Amino acid sequence: MHEHLYYCDATDLATLVRSKQVSPIEITRAHLDRIQWLNPRLNALVTLNESAMEEARAAEAALMRGESLGPLHGVPFTAKDSLDTAGLRTVRGSRLFSGYVPAVDASAVARVKAAGGIVLGKTNVPEFSFARESENAVFGRTVNPWNPRRTPGGSTGGEAAAIAAGLSPLGLGSDVAISIRGPAHYCGVVGLKATHGRIPLTGHWPNSLRRFWHVGPLARSIRDAALALSILAGPDGQDGYALPLSAPAGTLHLDRLREYRVGWMATKGFGPVDPDVIATVARAADVLQRLGCEVVPVELPNLEQCDGNILSATLFGCEAMPFAAWSPAASVSCTP
Repeated sequence: MHEHLYYCDATDLATLVRSKQVSPIEITRAHLDRIQWLNPRLNALVTLNESAMEEARAAEAALMRGESLGPLHGVPFTAKDSLDTAGLRTVRGSRLFSGYVPAVDASAVARVKAAGGIVLGKTNVPEFSFARESENAVFGRTVNPWNPRRTPGGSTGGEAAAIAAGLSPLGLGSDVAISIRGPAHYCGVVGLKATHGRIPLTGHWPNSLRRFWHVGPLARSIRDAALALSILAGPDGQDGYALPLSAPAGTLHLDRLREYRVGWMATKGFGPVDPDVIATVARAADVLQRLGCEVVPVELPNLEQCDGNILSATLFGCEAMPFAAWSPAASVSCTP
């Protein structure tokens, strides 16, 4: 009946567990078997949690004892290898950290665990997450699950590939320029770059560029992304950039949409844009308007006059300057 558990989304899996239709042990076993079969070809997961089955058995025991369950009780998840996982190797795509085992979970990882999630393993990244390909000198290259001659993108490419291939129902990634959204697009999954400060960055590497990094979920359904955001959001008392806002509700009340004013644009300022993308954004704007939002087309002339790549490189270079190894020959320009 549940032979394709690895393609159920996290919301369905949590429901199956709570109703005792499926055991966390079955779910975890199904994903580990899927990983064993496909991962050698994809190279999406680079470190497995050897305690995953033990944790699944503990989740099953808690269920049978009638304990209070979190919203992801017994549901497996994976995490980008830039997020610390207590007791589980976190290499960050670099030989410098090839033996590094954190003592403490990143806040995002800890919150999914507290909601009942079971870590399956860590997913591949470029070194220090600074590239658009998920390849490094420690683990090699991750390929796109739909076409191994293609890339899953970066820097959260290993995570996107794992979600798309059914190796994991839910993942944690991070984004500084395109690192969640690009791989999600390349692999055909949902990726959410949450508003900066919504989800704490505590336990994420690198420590530089913290004004630009975002942590966010990857999933195969929008409802999973919404559920994950409701679990991940909120300050942790450690990240100074984390916003002192309550976690968003897992569902949006349509009667509140009239409170929102939405600006949209899909052409000027973004460079060449595929017509299908423009049409999709226009349809989304139309739907929001029909649901009661005030929707306003906008133009950003300054954006049209800037090269976004040069602007981001300048900002990132200046932000990373305090972390740079200085030498007499080294110099960084902060002038656009």
